[in-house]
Amino acid sequence: MSKLNREARDFATSRNLVRLLNCVPAKKRKETAAEQRYDLNARQLRFEPHLRAWVLFELSDDETLRDMHAAVNDDPLYRLNGAAIDISVGGLSHAHATRPCQALQDVMMEALARIEVVPKSKRVLRQLSPDTLQQIADWLNQAVLFDSTTLHLLAKIKEWAGQRGNEDLPLKVHVRLHGRYGGMDRIIFTTEHENDALHYKQLLDLDQTHEGGNIYLHDCGYRDLSTYDEVVDSGNHFVSRLHSQITVLHLKDLTLPDERQLSNGYTLIRDRVVTLGERQNHDQHQYRLINIRDSKGKPIVIVTSLLDLPVEQVCLLYFCRWRVEILFRWLKHTLGLAHLVSHSPSGIMMQWAMNKDSVMHLLR
Repeated sequence: MSKLNREARDFATSRNLVRLLNCVPAKKRKETAAEQRYDLNARQLRFEPHLRAWVLFELSDDETLRDMHAAVNDDPLYRLNGAAIDISVGGLSHAHATRPCQALQDVMMEALARIEVVPKSKRVLRQLSPDTLQQIADWLNQAVLFDSTTLHLLAKIKEWAGQRGNEDLPLKVHVRLHGRYGGMDRIIFTTEHENDALHYKQLLDLDQTHEGGNIYLHDCGYRDLSTYDEVVDSGNHFVSRLHSQITVLHLKDLTLPDERQLSNGYTLIRDRVVTLGERQNHDQHQYRLINIRDSKGKPIVIVTSLLDLPVEQVCLLYFCRWRVEILFRWLKHTLGLAHLVSHSPSGIMMQWAMNKDSVMHLLR
């Protein structure tokens, strides 16, 4: 019988698993599966037991495809929780490779969104007033963070990745987090040396308008002046580090606060309004450049479309972008990618969507 993690031992009874799954009501789960045509031509494996199997897999110490296969066929824990599936190893592997992973992603993202977990304030924010902390929390509800990192994945996935050789495969992964609940809501795989700017728009939601818009927090790799303009025109905003190759035309300086040293260790140097690029267009957008030094004395130039937000709050928003680095450390060291249940793109995305950290997050 599969051994449950210490934090998940209550799920030895089916009642608690149902409560966990009902973060997204059964009707909604069924609709999601139907929209993605998950059960089209399905014989042995359908969406609901497959979803339950993934959740139990992540709550247990199981690691490999064969572990999952043995569990869905013979494990009393899986049978008790509606995850029993009479299927071969090959059939399970084929399902991971061909079923639409988006259905599992949608259910997990919906569950995390319903929890509405706002990230807790970091230690460096304790010096701020309650009103300022509340304002930052409100901004973080609108914040969407994304960045990229390189992962060295197993050589077995090289066949579909179009690579050769026996060494591990380096892939770049672009991960997007939503500040409202602190979870991943978009993942894009690219080749190692592909320019980040090529995927800038894929990480935005410029066609989805809502009150207040999103505030996109990202690094200077995602740089495209026309996209900056589109972000503003769509009612959204961005905060980024300025790329050194972007031309700046100074318009005016803004007044800095008396206290130049921020609680997170940043030191304010300059705050000004500018236009970007060499375009001779009098109607082009105005942006804001904020020169700071970080806690180690390194100079940083922040560019943002938030012209009216207090300079201290813009800097703290930029500081929050580093939360994505915590996720990257987890991906590389905690997740490790030492055991992949599937070596296909769809199967890997399923494992990412149903990762242990996200499932355990629903328990807290």
